[in-house]
Amino acid sequence: MTGGYAGKIAFVDLTRGEIQTETLDQDLARQYIGGQGLGARILFERQKKGIDPLGPENILGFTTGPLTGTKTPTGGRYMAVCKSPLTGGWGDANSGGFFGSELKAAGWDAVFVSGMAPSPQYLMVTDDKIELKDAAQLWGKDTVETETAIQDAADDKKIRIACIGPASEKLSLISGIINDRGRAAARSGVGAVMGSKKLKAVAVRGTGRAVIADAETLQRLRKEFIGEMREMGGFAELLMNHGTCGLTAGLVASGATPVKNWQMTGEQSFPNLAEIADADAIIQHQTRKYGCANCPIACGGIFNVTSGKYPVGETHKPEYETIGAFGTMCMCDDFETIIKLNEMCNRSGLDTISAGTALAFAMECFENGVISESDMDGISLQWGNGEAMIAMVEKMIVRQGFGDILADGVKIAAQKIGGAAAKFAMHVGGQEPGLHNALFLPSRGTGYVCDPTPGRHTAAAMARIDGGPGAYAPYPELQIEEFERYTYTGKGPMSATASSYLQTGASAGLCIMPLMFFGNFPFVDFFNAVTGWGLSMADVLTTGARIQTLRQCFNVREGLQPSDIKLPGRMAGRPPQEEGPVAGVTLDVDNLAREYRQAMGWDPDSGRAENSTLEKLGLIELIQAHG
Repeated sequence: MTGGYAGKIAFVDLTRGEIQTETLDQDLARQYIGGQGLGARILFERQKKGIDPLGPENILGFTTGPLTGTKTPTGGRYMAVCKSPLTGGWGDANSGGFFGSELKAAGWDAVFVSGMAPSPQYLMVTDDKIELKDAAQLWGKDTVETETAIQDAADDKKIRIACIGPASEKLSLISGIINDRGRAAARSGVGAVMGSKKLKAVAVRGTGRAVIADAETLQRLRKEFIGEMREMGGFAELLMNHGTCGLTAGLVASGATPVKNWQMTGEQSFPNLAEIADADAIIQHQTRKYGCANCPIACGGIFNVTSGKYPVGETHKPEYETIGAFGTMCMCDDFETIIKLNEMCNRSGLDTISAGTALAFAMECFENGVISESDMDGISLQWGNGEAMIAMVEKMIVRQGFGDILADGVKIAAQKIGGAAAKFAMHVGGQEPGLHNALFLPSRGTGYVCDPTPGRHTAAAMARIDGGPGAYAPYPELQIEEFERYTYTGKGPMSATASSYLQTGASAGLCIMPLMFFGNFPFVDFFNAVTGWGLSMADVLTTGARIQTLRQCFNVREGLQPSDIKLPGRMAGRPPQEEGPVAGVTLDVDNLAREYRQAMGWDPDSGRAENSTLEKLGLIELIQAHG
């Protein structure tokens, strides 16, 4: 097999208890790379349309990329892929840590799981084989307890584990998969799919190493990039010093961070911002920094909280998204509460973006008399009430009382509550959006409504073009010209280029941070050093367009249309905000989205890929056979 690939994929049928191994086809690898690309190709061919996302026919894949497990900086990501129970279309979720690299070290590029186990099981993946093991004693445990129990039983702390907690066991549609005690494949409801299969965990122990086509060049590129990164300053320095929590103050001030369930923006809307956004104060809690596998940035951190209101012990530093979700969205200025909620979500498997949005939704419903305190089991869920937030998340985790209503996200909650609740439900196509405001960068809205996983801030690569001239990467095709931020024409081609580049890089197993935001990451050079393929940037962009188009074809096959996926009115500035940094702004995301789809070769109204596009990308036969 070519460099970067283990050469094997596994298919596990939990209903029958059968495990089959296949050789990864090299042509398939070249066309779809790995990650969500390979996942989309496998699921489109082997999974029927219209299946129940929580039924046995849904395939849940754990996929790596060719750069996962290599010395490529940030080459440690893996993807969980499936049909999303949250949106009804394509679902994927990306996570760092060490699980993906361990899966590659064990000799596997991907493991796909179908069926439904008769009783709780977990997978033990090693160099030699994959085994199904009884998980009855693990069912009901949280993710930290599960990881500890599996490692203790094997007397091996180097086993890497991706597992679910109680929220996923209860099939919360806003639950994810947790690895390394706090890294999360959080989005698309992938945790609920894993829970529906009664698959408690995937445990991996490998002793192999990735094969590298040109190890000398890879090492040289790594050394050069790390040297440049340490001298860059700006965003790179912020990540190295503070992690993503260091973004909070600047993003709130600029208007990029939503406040009070997307009603407001700006520092004036959150007077006690420093309590949750002072990055120097936040890292005083930090006992050690850490980086995911092969990552020189080391934006992660571990706290050890042994005093105060919530002495949770050793816990992961909250990320920006979590601070935004539980802080500004809910008007909570108590950082101790945010630490506690973050730990609760990591242990239970709840997605912090969706959980925080659900709380903010309930708060606004309560404020407007749509629901009462008695409806919420006696919990006074007022803005900023940290004790009430913790009490409600506890109920969400176990699906008790009003927590059962919130556990499936705001779209379904609004449908169950009825009345005026829908106008307070901030979702895009069923998924709660990342905490990045399109009123600040309009092309963020393009990604929110056009990516096959709607509402995903990490899929909105085109937002960068509204931030001024620069570069995604050091290649002519990825230089960003001057775009007027609030102009709604002429951005489609660059938006399509950006999203295609992201699809290839993410499918290769890389973190989005240096890939999309540093401007100097030589992705093509790293990729070719690992694989030996000699790809050009034109090849990279064609491959990314193929992956993105197939993900879109999956949604079209499931009956989803562009008209189903819109920004809520207040997220588009209808009516416009009256104060703050984005006051008076109303967006024309519809035109941005139309131009993007046209640039991708999709019909702007139906979202269906044109036959000429399918022919050009080599997808026509696949779509005709399985579309």
